[in-house]
Amino acid sequence: MSTYLELCQDMARDVGIPGGGPSSVTSSSLSEEENAIVRHIKTADQDVQSRWFDWDFLWSEASITAISGTSTLTSSNSGYPSSAGNWKLDSFVWNKSSDDYQILEYMPWNEYREEYKYGSIDSDTPEVFSVKPNNNIDLYPTPNASVVISSEYWSTPTILSSDSQVSAIPARFHRIIIARAKMYYAENEDAPEIMVSSLSEFEDQLDKLESDQLPRQKNRRFSSAQDAFNFVVRPI
Repeated sequence: MSTYLELCQDMARDVGIPGGGPSSVTSSSLSEEENAIVRHIKTADQDVQSRWFDWDFLWSEASITAISGTSTLTSSNSGYPSSAGNWKLDSFVWNKSSDDYQILEYMPWNEYREEYKYGSIDSDTPEVFSVKPNNNIDLYPTPNASVVISSEYWSTPTILSSDSQVSAIPARFHRIIIARAKMYYAENEDAPEIMVSSLSEFEDQLDKLESDQLPRQKNRRFSSAQDAFNFVVRPI
């Protein structure tokens, strides 16, 4: 596992900056090159995290309490995840811990709006939901009780900001951050030899990360597929 500062220092050594690299990512006395490294590592980490919305390392669960008489779930609802980037649309369950649980059916917003949001709106146990363009959840019928809705989602990328902070990317793949950052460095410094080696490492690390952290991709890195029915190849 490498912290933000350690990633910066490792990159500094890789590209040959004297002195061991930044002493702190927030120091006001860094050289121009050290500041560039701090910036490149942050950008590279964000870039890799943003490459796919459904990385396994961004997956999480939520338990959101609906408000009786209110159809929309927002940040004002208890348990609503502030970091929710993309919802897992087949994971919404009303009152999951009860024998009377209800699996909610997803409907695209435009269709849902025309079907359920005009005229008189029923109030009862929700059966259908949609995601509004602002990423809030809307339920139909309007809940008639304050009950917990269980769901899964993928978080938005976490931005590195402090020395001890650790990227959400699994530790064994942290080299991909340095490889991507060195590509930025090579472009800015007109260093083709660094670009060539960094691009090769980045592509190798990206294939390993995607195989490990994207749904149904692990068989890409096994010599023989372990589960041929759970095997999807994503184009590069």
